[in-house]
Amino acid sequence: MSDGRKTVLLIAGEASGDTLGAELIKAMRAEPGGDEIDFIGAGGPQMEAAALRPEFDLSEHAVVGIWEAIRNYGKFKRLFDQLLDLAFDQKPEAIICIDNPGFNLRFVRALRQRAVGTDWRPRMIYYISPQLWAWHSSRVHQIARDVDLLLSIFPFEKDWYAERVP
Repeated sequence: MSDGRKTVLLIAGEASGDTLGAELIKAMRAEPGGDEIDFIGAGGPQMEAAALRPEFDLSEHAVVGIWEAIRNYGKFKRLFDQLLDLAFDQKPEAIICIDNPGFNLRFVRALRQRAVGTDWRPRMIYYISPQLWAWHSSRVHQIARDVDLLLSIFPFEKDWYAERVP
């Protein structure tokens, strides 16, 4: 018999995502039933203080630029795989990816591919939509395929996505 608890996995890879994730956890906790949610995943000290049970602090490993990312590929691959294993071990009801599109869009796709043939299909939520309108509009098709709910902070983004996603 289930105890009624839900699990949500969050992934924040930068200090700003840690701040936003902490605010989100606090807001979810304040809602009716919010104290029945277990928050797991990758976040920083603010998310941990808000109730996240961290696997690790991904924001500690944030890099700037393609060369830094390439130089640290092995470390990021290990962290990526660790999060995939955590997701499949815990099978959360929802996965919330906070910003950090270079990591999170790949994670969402890998999770969806790995889940094919299983009966587990968590809700994929992207919080702070990637700024595709500025840097990579072709990824809109991946978001349409892999993300169940996209939350944006800029008012014009709703119309921008509505024009491109059926």
